[in-house]
Formats: sequence, C-alpha cells, structure tokens
Amino acid sequence: MSQSDLFALAATICVLRLGVVVRRTGLSRSTLYGLMDPKSKYYDPTFPKRIQLTGRVGGAVGFIEAEISRWIESRTAA
Repeated sequence: MSQSDLFALAATICVLRLGVVVRRTGLSRSTLYGLMDPKSKYYDPTFPKRIQLTGRVGGAVGFIEAEISRWIESRTAA
C-alpha cells in the first residue's frame, strides 16, 4: 500500500460516539453494553471494540464507523 493510499484511508476513518451507534443499530445503550461485556448473556464477540478517545480512564470512547457498518451488515445477513 502506497503512502498516498494510507493517507486516503486515514482520511476516510470516522469515529462514532455511543449515541450515534445507538441510532445506527436501533439498540439501547444497555443492550450495546451487554454486547461488549464478556460476562453478559448478550455478549457478542463480533461486536466492534470501543476505542478510547481521551487519555483518562472513564473518558470519551468511540467506535470505528466502518466496523459498526460491517457488524450491522453481518446481522442483516444472519
């Protein structure tokens, strides 16, 4: 992959906050937290991992838009 390809890829990466993921998926916040929690009966290991947006614990988190879109597409195919 060339350097210009990497710059183009980086320019297209979009981070979604939890509220946007709630609207995109149609799921509640608590359901999304259940999908992310390995101790939950609703845990889904295929659900995209959240990324830390700030340096502090408990700070802002987000999700990569492309990963959320792929997860939604996988759910519609199932």
